[in-house]
Amino acid sequence: MKEEHKNELNNILENLGKELDISKAEHEAAVKSYTAVAEQLTKENSELLPYKPEILPQGSFMLGTMIKPVNEEDELDIDLVCQLTSKSASWTQYDLKQKVGNQLKANTTYEKMIKKPEGRRCWTLVYAKNSNYHLDILPSIVDSGYKIIFEKTFSSTDIESTDDLAIRITDRENDGYTSNANHLDWLKSNPFGYAKWFFRRAIVSSTRMFSLNEAIQPVRDFEVKKLPLQRIVQILKRHRDIMFSDDSSYNLDHKPISIIITTLSAQAYDKESNIMDGLINVVGNMRGLIKEVWNSENGKYEKWVANPINAEENFADKWPDEDKKRQYFYEWLDKLELDIATLINSEGVGLQNLKESMSMQFGESVMLKTFTNYGNQSRMLTESGKRKMAAHTGLLGSTGATTVKKHDFEGLNE
Repeated sequence: MKEEHKNELNNILENLGKELDISKAEHEAAVKSYTAVAEQLTKENSELLPYKPEILPQGSFMLGTMIKPVNEEDELDIDLVCQLTSKSASWTQYDLKQKVGNQLKANTTYEKMIKKPEGRRCWTLVYAKNSNYHLDILPSIVDSGYKIIFEKTFSSTDIESTDDLAIRITDRENDGYTSNANHLDWLKSNPFGYAKWFFRRAIVSSTRMFSLNEAIQPVRDFEVKKLPLQRIVQILKRHRDIMFSDDSSYNLDHKPISIIITTLSAQAYDKESNIMDGLINVVGNMRGLIKEVWNSENGKYEKWVANPINAEENFADKWPDEDKKRQYFYEWLDKLELDIATLINSEGVGLQNLKESMSMQFGESVMLKTFTNYGNQSRMLTESGKRKMAAHTGLLGSTGATTVKKHDFEGLNE
């Protein structure tokens, strides 16, 4: 693929990523909501107060890979950890979860917002329909001194120093849920260790270094500029959502899950400095990163997508029992590889045809906005005399041999 065409596609994909981002207003509303939840959990009369409860984002909100839903009326799912530095010695998982739930219910507004029945691990607060988001709040325990370890770990360049970031969580299906008060026996999770691994994979060079500790503070700044890997994950998740939309014939309970897409993308990513190069590499290598591991218990090989910070955990662990999940993932990979190949070979098709092709892959409305914004940027470059056409290719870019005359890109608004 010629460099000029790649740059053109890269600019379009960057604009697509921006359109997939939740808005600054949505981001600030979510931050305001979970900050208010933290205040409710730390009120003077709260049983949790002695254990210094803190709310931290996890999942795609923390990683900067959250995307708008295909259907604008669908809710955003914002994952949070409610983290206590210790607990009463007698509290079981059930007790801890109920203590958190009771403190939420002590606020009459939150009591009405709590989703029923309660989740397996989380309490869910559903906000008003015009807000279009809900908060999943996961109760958890950390040991004394965790905050010091947290800050030290995220200021370190050591990728391996993630084990001490693990937390212990409540899980209704865990043995001893109502009887075992020793939190060291509870299910372990490590969303912050995963975040450190992901961002270390995402950082392109020392010039793009930033504080990972700052990146996952309870109140985060709205991100305007994102790393190529963040954009790649957003684009792949959108491609998945279009393929497995409400209008499709698929059972949406089995669509590819984000943690597998994110993990394989980060493993395949090789520090490419632009989205297009990274996307080509990631899509070309994701399939080969899914391993086959022998299961001695059933005498079969099983597909394995290892948790990068816990090799014993398989993110594809449901595939053996629910084969549709495996089948759908590979069907999605087949279509993804075909669509990216079409994108690579799109040189000379024209912007209008490219828009129509990408609309089938990523959605019509989002691509209309993407190409409109791209057209406006191109117009500004043309009017400033910086937009050039390479004499040997006829492709547009900011460098080249011939200055392009002003063009209105009217076709992109049709």
